[in-house]
Amino acid sequence: MTAHRIGTVRRSEEIGPIAKYACLAFIVVGTLVNFEAIPNPPSVSYLASLVPFGVLLLVPASTVRNMTISMQPVVLAGWVALSTAWSFDPERTGFLVRLELPMVLGFVIVAAVLHEIDLMKFLLHAARVTLAISVLATILVPSTRSGIWFGDEVLAGWHGLFPHKNDMGPFLALTFGIVLAADHNRLTRLPTLAVTAVMVAGSQSVTALTTTLVLIAAYMWLRANRRVDDRLLAITVVSTLALATGAAMGARAGLPIFLEATGKDPTFSGRTHIWEAVIGAIGEKPWIGYGREGLFFSPPNDLSLELWREIGFRAPHSHNGLLDLVLQVGIIGLVLYGALFTSTVMSAVRSYRRHEDFGIFSLMVLASIAVASLSEPVFIGPYLALLSAIRIVGLRLDRQAELARLAAIASTGTSTGKVMQGPNPPGRHITSV
Repeated sequence: MTAHRIGTVRRSEEIGPIAKYACLAFIVVGTLVNFEAIPNPPSVSYLASLVPFGVLLLVPASTVRNMTISMQPVVLAGWVALSTAWSFDPERTGFLVRLELPMVLGFVIVAAVLHEIDLMKFLLHAARVTLAISVLATILVPSTRSGIWFGDEVLAGWHGLFPHKNDMGPFLALTFGIVLAADHNRLTRLPTLAVTAVMVAGSQSVTALTTTLVLIAAYMWLRANRRVDDRLLAITVVSTLALATGAAMGARAGLPIFLEATGKDPTFSGRTHIWEAVIGAIGEKPWIGYGREGLFFSPPNDLSLELWREIGFRAPHSHNGLLDLVLQVGIIGLVLYGALFTSTVMSAVRSYRRHEDFGIFSLMVLASIAVASLSEPVFIGPYLALLSAIRIVGLRLDRQAELARLAAIASTGTSTGKVMQGPNPPGRHITSV
């Protein structure tokens, strides 16, 4: 997928205070409504998604011309929107597309106009606001401390104002990672981490607990190896992978103890039954899938009822990011998402190797999405908007580093009296894959 650069990197102060605070408002409100952290009518999402387009009217024309935009998230979002044409539930798919596509575009725009430090700070503010609302709801509203699943089973675990504990838990695990990476104030950092940890534990979501533990380990590893040279880093990566493999084997051996401790059964609350049924359904329409949430949701269609009969209960979704992605948008959608995620990871690693704060931040976000996807469908939806924003900033930082490298080469060539030759001399636009 080709991404186009126009211009260089700017600090967000240049866009003006009104535009800057409009971006902050959008990120906070957009996070709340996009992740369903508060009950809200669709009109709130529609209105919030207009803010970034208004920002474009407030910033100088040169800023708009200099925006770094990647076509990868746009093409993926377009493919998801196109799935309305073949969805098994076109009404549901169309509704979600109208809600989600403007949000993706909105996060792309604010990421393109904001400096990376401000984007991290604003996402941290949004995570804190969401955490505060969830804590207050848990304290004040008794129903938020338990969940009703299809009206016939009470599930232990807090969920705040989120629809389900497996919605709140993974998001708060992500919050934990964001705070670790972006909050450098001791007065707020430790209390926020403590409250987030309590809420994650209270959710009793194994996905959230696992994600949080992995993020802690990832953060410690990233901090410890931040200034290691390439040779030692390669050795460290290999040894870490070996340790992770050994830990995975040990975890498999201790799986019965883990299941007993967490109250799970060998099917992980029926997830293995869901996966078997979903794999069978994917085999019927492997390339384009069944459309965005074209299955499982009420009112159910014939295939949803058939799947539920095969599973043995009314599963809300595939309970696996990869399977859910292929089920909804097919192998084509999987390839598009894989290209976006892989390029984002590569940009994050390059940023990390350049010792930029955004490197650790983006790697923590990506690790959170990857781990949560093992049991939750987090590849499409609100997490796609967040991933798109991370991709835009990573691409822009790559541009900045490349231009700095070319400028250094040009300076050296000038100082030695040599004329620099090459396909991309300084001042020329660069196109990157």
